[in-house]
Amino acid sequence: MTTRAAQKQRTREAIIAAALRKLNEDKGLSSLSLREVAKEAGIAPTSFYRHFKNLDALGLELIETATQKLHALLKTAKQSHQKTDDITQSLVGYCLDHFKENGDLFRVLAREAVGSSAELRQAIKKELAQINKELAHLIELESRLKHRNITDASMVAEAISTIIFYIGVSTIDLPYAMRKDAEQRLIHHIKAIYNGAEVMANRLHLERQMMLS
Repeated sequence: MTTRAAQKQRTREAIIAAALRKLNEDKGLSSLSLREVAKEAGIAPTSFYRHFKNLDALGLELIETATQKLHALLKTAKQSHQKTDDITQSLVGYCLDHFKENGDLFRVLAREAVGSSAELRQAIKKELAQINKELAHLIELESRLKHRNITDASMVAEAISTIIFYIGVSTIDLPYAMRKDAEQRLIHHIKAIYNGAEVMANRLHLERQMMLS
């Protein structure tokens, strides 16, 4: 027998799924109406308010779900350092697979990051800052494994996460061969960022040594 709590959870999930379908019709959350979402979910508009205060509250839940998947992704990449000394390559592969599997969510995240809702933009900015913090820790780990001296790991993490996210979103609908090509291009770009950070670090070290001599 279906419990009230189980039915409520199913309705909530139906609302989220309906919103994702509508948002993946190239609509931003600001152009989506509550009635559209309710109709798509097969519920009365008044039922929506039993689950979410407004559409921004629904958007915040979508953002949280997407970023939880990114946190899980970084955790997987961190665990992989025990099996390989190339965390970056593992991370890129995991990322593109994740983007493909969760395309609906990540399209929304990319769109709302520059959308009209200040509340959603701020929430995404905050979540991505935490992602960058975790990625910086991974970069420091890989640098130690490879005995590599680089400049500020946080700045390197920001550059890497930006290209992974936006190129990753662009690969969601690509066929397998083209996604693998994008994966290799991403790895090349990331290595270029690493190399630039290493050159800068070595230059700063040399300048400090010259000042002390």
